[in-house]
Amino acid sequence: MTLREFLSDRLKRIALQVICAGLATLFLFATGTQPGVLVILLIVFLLVFLTVNMFDFFQQRARLLELKSILDGLDRKYLFTECIPQPKGLFERRLFDLVRLAGRDMTGAVSDAQASQREYREYVERWVHEIKTPLSLSELVLENHREEMSEYVYRRMRHVQRMAEMDVERILYYARLHAEHVDYRFEKIFLPECVEEVLEEFSGMEEEKGVDVRVEAAQSWIVSDRRVLAFMLSQILGNAFKYTRKTGGIVEIAGWEDEEGEKEKRKIHLAVRDNGGGVPQEDIPFLFDKGFTGNHPGRQDATGMGLYFVKKYAEVLAVDVRVEEERILDGGFGIELLFPMVS
Repeated sequence: MTLREFLSDRLKRIALQVICAGLATLFLFATGTQPGVLVILLIVFLLVFLTVNMFDFFQQRARLLELKSILDGLDRKYLFTECIPQPKGLFERRLFDLVRLAGRDMTGAVSDAQASQREYREYVERWVHEIKTPLSLSELVLENHREEMSEYVYRRMRHVQRMAEMDVERILYYARLHAEHVDYRFEKIFLPECVEEVLEEFSGMEEEKGVDVRVEAAQSWIVSDRRVLAFMLSQILGNAFKYTRKTGGIVEIAGWEDEEGEKEKRKIHLAVRDNGGGVPQEDIPFLFDKGFTGNHPGRQDATGMGLYFVKKYAEVLAVDVRVEEERILDGGFGIELLFPMVS
């Protein structure tokens, strides 16, 4: 609030005060008051006038600054007038009414947006559960008629089916990221066992691409959500199998425990590495960003969502995740997960 705005808002009050002062002066002059006394009275009036109005100006300005700080700090969906100081002057009352109307409109818009987002998420979740039925049926058909098809065709069909299942899982876990409430079931997990379970899902891809899979996971116990952790590992392994060398491809899963440092700060490490073409150095800081695919020729058909999911759910599970720039295979690529030690 500037001085000009203040004077404009208080113009009527100032005019009234000046008129009253003028009438008082004329009255005193008419009653024979000495000119010197009149001058002194006028000076006193001006000082009082300026003091009162400037005090009122700074008081109003302080209140408006307080109001502005409150509005700036509010989330738009919580913009309710109960949070705002009650108005005192005309200017504040007008501003209060404006904020109340704006808050009501924004609250309605936010409610509509939340309802629309919830409806969309529920539709996606229903679709995911419905699509699982034909996928399960296709798996049943494959198993029941395996003898009627060649081993090559069977492997190819299993590979395609697994890719479809992974795409469906991504949609489901993406919807869960935006859910208002998700239950996570933390339990004690034997890490090598969890790795083997996830690797079974890639058996068809392993045979199809002729990838040499090497597993040396640490014999460690961790506390985590088994299903979410399996999903994270499937995203990392999916990238490793996809981007390893077409001939002589290697996917290595290595695990170890920190042996030095304070016990509460030690970590259990699990690294997934491949011997593919690697990732350009300039792309590494952005690998976990949503939709990032980079400029590498081999990643032009990527969605850029896999590692984004890994990073987001790692935060939920209190797991650190980083690009492993050391100990990678022949200039390939590696992702490392770091779990807290279980006492």
